[in-house]
Amino acid sequence: MSKVGKNIKKIRSVKALSQQAFAELFQLTRGNISSYEEFRAEPKIETIVNIAKYFGIPLNDFILKELSVNELLHYNTELVLETEKLKKTHQFIEVPYVSSLDIADYELHYNNNEFIYNLPHILIPSSAKSKLIAIEVQDSESLPLGFDFKNGDILLYEQVVKENIHRIINKLGVMVDHEGIKSGVYKESGGKIFLSLNEWVKYPFEIESHAQYWLLRALFTQII
Repeated sequence: MSKVGKNIKKIRSVKALSQQAFAELFQLTRGNISSYEEFRAEPKIETIVNIAKYFGIPLNDFILKELSVNELLHYNTELVLETEKLKKTHQFIEVPYVSSLDIADYELHYNNNEFIYNLPHILIPSSAKSKLIAIEVQDSESLPLGFDFKNGDILLYEQVVKENIHRIINKLGVMVDHEGIKSGVYKESGGKIFLSLNEWVKYPFEIESHAQYWLLRALFTQII
């Protein structure tokens, strides 16, 4: 059996794509992606070629090799150029880090600049101009279906503002308000945006409110 199923799952993890979002890129269904990843079916050769081409992966590697995160990053020209740029300019920034121990306090004081300032900070390579925050996954089961992050993983989020709203649809995000942190995928319907956990649970997107909205930008995970 080919390595395509494992590689699709790895690509989704690196790109922070749900099964549904990945499927929509190639006019497939979430069920198709699930069956590929669970080795219950193999994609058609046309689909394999399209996926490999879309992500810039040599076809033989995509089919025969179990690709590493590092390899996937380096197949993507934009990411390679960005990485090289960071190496040259040494652009590192400090990002507030919300560990599982701090989540309850963060939910109470997310709008308090002094509280955010006093949180632990982690140093990451980034040229981002937007506000960022890193949050440890405390309850992976609270994430939307298709996101296989583990408890202890660190998710790096970019704050949603008017200037980046056009980038959020079908991406994983969180909403923080006085009721706590809520996860979901940003969806658009009838000219309105909402954060969807599943078919039945949807949260309003009101950028002018006191709530904060964040968009997943990167994942830091322990692989051993």
